[in-house]
Amino acid sequence: MSAQFNKDMTVENAFKTHAGARRVFAKFHLGGCSNCSISETETIEQVSQSYGIPLPMLMEELDKLFSHGGLTVGDKVRLPDEIRNKIPQLANVPDVGEVKSHDAGAYTVEFGDVRLQGLVEDFIKVETAAAASA
Repeated sequence: MSAQFNKDMTVENAFKTHAGARRVFAKFHLGGCSNCSISETETIEQVSQSYGIPLPMLMEELDKLFSHGGLTVGDKVRLPDEIRNKIPQLANVPDVGEVKSHDAGAYTVEFGDVRLQGLVEDFIKVETAAAASA
């Protein structure tokens, strides 16, 4: 099933369609503060018109969410150094984790006793020794 964004979709449904939609709106400085808050009942087109963001540009950024390579349950991943270095609590987390679930673009990964959730770009897939030698 390949979900797609469309201009008549509400912001709320965009958030449900892909977890990365929040990051796309934030990239355009939408939804992060009282001056740039958006209503989840507005359509993507209404947000585009209200905030002067060209609709094709906004739609292109949302559609890119589906063009990223994906991970599958069971894949081994590691955290990028820039994420690990920004969050002191991750210093003692094991280097390699395992993808445990995937829902609407969000991945849940277990690193030992620590469970993290993020988008595909928040993790780096680790090739297994068998795959690397093939």
